[in-house]
Amino acid sequence: MKARREGPWRPPEAPARNFATEAAEATETTETTEATEPKRSLFMNHDLPKSSTPPTRPTRTAGPALSQHTAGKGKPRSSAFVASLLAIFGLCAVNPAITAKASATGAAAAAKTAVKVENTTFKSVDAIIAGQWEFPATTPAPLVVLIPASGGVDRNGLPPDFADEPEIGIYYQLAKKLLAAGFAVFRYDSPGTGRSSRGNFSTERSTALEGYTRAVDHARVDTDHVFLFGHSGGTDTVVGIYPRYEQVAVPAGVILLANQVGETEITRVKAPLLILVSKKDPRNEYEKGRFLVDARAKFKDAKLETELVTLPQAAPGLVKEVPDPEGGHFEIEPDAVDAMLRWLRRHSQVAERS
Repeated sequence: MKARREGPWRPPEAPARNFATEAAEATETTETTEATEPKRSLFMNHDLPKSSTPPTRPTRTAGPALSQHTAGKGKPRSSAFVASLLAIFGLCAVNPAITAKASATGAAAAAKTAVKVENTTFKSVDAIIAGQWEFPATTPAPLVVLIPASGGVDRNGLPPDFADEPEIGIYYQLAKKLLAAGFAVFRYDSPGTGRSSRGNFSTERSTALEGYTRAVDHARVDTDHVFLFGHSGGTDTVVGIYPRYEQVAVPAGVILLANQVGETEITRVKAPLLILVSKKDPRNEYEKGRFLVDARAKFKDAKLETELVTLPQAAPGLVKEVPDPEGGHFEIEPDAVDAMLRWLRRHSQVAERS
């Protein structure tokens, strides 16, 4: 006869993971900033639902297409890689032959510039977020804080199942070009991607705001020239809570790439603004571009500085396929990058570099 168990049965507890320690140990860097409580956690009491019962997020599982992905650097990727980026960045249909190992020649060339990488972690409500600064040879340097597109991508701009080749990520490539031009960059892994924990209450807005708070707090940053960069769904993350960023440090300017914000919200941004949109869809050009310029020009308090760049043949997400002998890769439209660099130089007094 079995002995009777005293009390209710409970499953054995799994050992607690320390995401801050994992992030610090797993990344190869020249310096690491320890995970500490931010000076102020501006979202701690704002994203919590009224219910006292924490919601449970569904576990992200790979569907049939993702299950075909072959992990490992240099091995073929399935069309799921293309499908993931189509969904995240709002791209038009592209050549599905992008299944081979990608080469990012331009980013590799830009990476030759002397760069100092420093990793850090910060809290976004109940998630531990891993991020990094990258500094050019000369500091203090103007800083660009990258706010990624919605949908869950890491600091390089890649979805979770395709993070083994960072150099093909659009934000990796953009960061290298910014560094080569003399700008520092701060980017992070969205909750549940890269080395960031998922959390139950963290949001894109809480993560971006806490990331911005951490990004500006560094001796190598020229705090008079800090710029917010939002891409696709990240444009709403920037504009939707813009006054909160100002409470931390007033941005010297804002860049909205593949803008998704309308004219009603855009006057929240009091800083100089650069908007980049595709001209392929006239409705997109006007509703996400020209109408916003008019709204800021007629703002009741003062005319707000705005520059609009329209790209005639660009996909809505301003991300394009670049074929090469080994397969291909994605990158932000080169004309858009050039326009951003010119605008940043004008607003930060950074001389153009050869």
